[in-house]
Amino acid sequence: MRPLRTALAGATALLGLTLTHVSCTSEPTSSGLMDVATLPTARSEALPAVEVVSVASAIVVGLEHATVEGGTAQEPLGYEAEAVDGWRSALGADPARSDSPSAEGIVAHDWPGLRLLLAADEGSVSITAAEVNGHPVRTAHGLAVGSTRAEAVAAGALPGSGHELRIDVREVPGTSSSERPDSVGTKFIALEMDGDTVASIRVPANDFGGQ
Repeated sequence: MRPLRTALAGATALLGLTLTHVSCTSEPTSSGLMDVATLPTARSEALPAVEVVSVASAIVVGLEHATVEGGTAQEPLGYEAEAVDGWRSALGADPARSDSPSAEGIVAHDWPGLRLLLAADEGSVSITAAEVNGHPVRTAHGLAVGSTRAEAVAAGALPGSGHELRIDVREVPGTSSSERPDSVGTKFIALEMDGDTVASIRVPANDFGGQ
């Protein structure tokens, strides 16, 4: 029995040495997360840049100026010559410029659906589309070209001259209304109606002359 035990012991020792040798000389079969992150890639290809398109900012018109809602923060947009660059930036397009053939000194800056009309010391905006270059244009009451008469009246619009409704009506001291004798003139947002639909918006409008 002693020779058999001796042989088994020798075989066991030999197997142990073999396994130990393999364990010490073999490479790991897998890498940790840190190793994977730093492994070089066989080939690196430049991917095309992804264009991020943001939701178009809205232009909200008021009596004194317009504001930009959403998008990049921007100063209020006025209705005078100095504001042309601001409108260009807000709408993301250059306007077409033209001189009025009927009134000297009147200059129009036109985008499809919006006209900035400038005189020597005043100006106004006329809007004929619900969106201009992809930007929704509306009043602070949510009224836009295409709004209904019922929506305008519900927002506080009052009858004006002809087919016009008026909203945000304010008296202008030192002026006289050309429509109401012995009354102070007013300025307002004019909603020109086509039937029961807002066809255009003009701001600021007034009843004492000028634009």
